[in-house]
Formats: sequence, structure tokens, C-alpha cells
Amino acid sequence: MVPRGSDAAVGLFQIRSLEPGFGSAEWGFALGSTYWGSGVFAESAALVLDFVFETMQVHRVEARAAVRNGRGNGALRKIGAVQEGVLRRAFLRNGEYLDQVLWSIVSEDWIQAKAVWGPRVVH
Repeated sequence: MVPRGSDAAVGLFQIRSLEPGFGSAEWGFALGSTYWGSGVFAESAALVLDFVFETMQVHRVEARAAVRNGRGNGALRKIGAVQEGVLRRAFLRNGEYLDQVLWSIVSEDWIQAKAVWGPRVVH
């Protein structure tokens, strides 16, 4: 992720196939804390999801976020991800197993949301 007017990356997205042919994928992301709440994530996520669904023809994208990660879960909800469940003690961090929320976005939902809200203009 590179904010408008900058030439330095402040975050990244990663897309990983969950099955042959990229029918389903998992995505992960990280954003520098200075940019939390700036809108950089939402705008970048929309571009990534457009590419994943329209160019790569992925059917379903999954994401996981620690239950305690309120900002991460809120960001996923804001872009239209659907919470599917809680994965109990699924993530080891600093010697402690944490619960994770499993989120998904399917291509039909993304395309329908774009039809309602219109295309995004990128400068």
C-alpha cells in the first residue's frame, strides 16, 4: 500500500491460494500504525479485491483476525466481509494461543456491492 502523494510503501497485501486454480484464496495484510484510520486500507483493499475477483477469477476470499484485534475486525466488516465463525485457539502469539475470527467475501457479493455503490475512482 502506497498512499497518494507518497512513493513509500506503508503496508502490504498477500493473496494465497487455498486450492488448485485459485478458486478460493486467503488474504493477509499489514498496515503501519501511523496509517490506521486514514482510509488507506479500505481504498487499497477495494483495488486488491477488484483484481482478485475480476482478473484472477477467485470465487471466495478468506481472512482471519485475532478476536482481540478490534481494528482489524472492524476494517474487514467495513469493506463488506462476512464473519463466519470463531476459530478457537487457532493462532500462537508470544506463547499464547488466541482465538481468531474467520471472515469471507465471495465474488457474487463483491460484484453486487459494486453495482449498488458504483465503481471506485482511482487517481
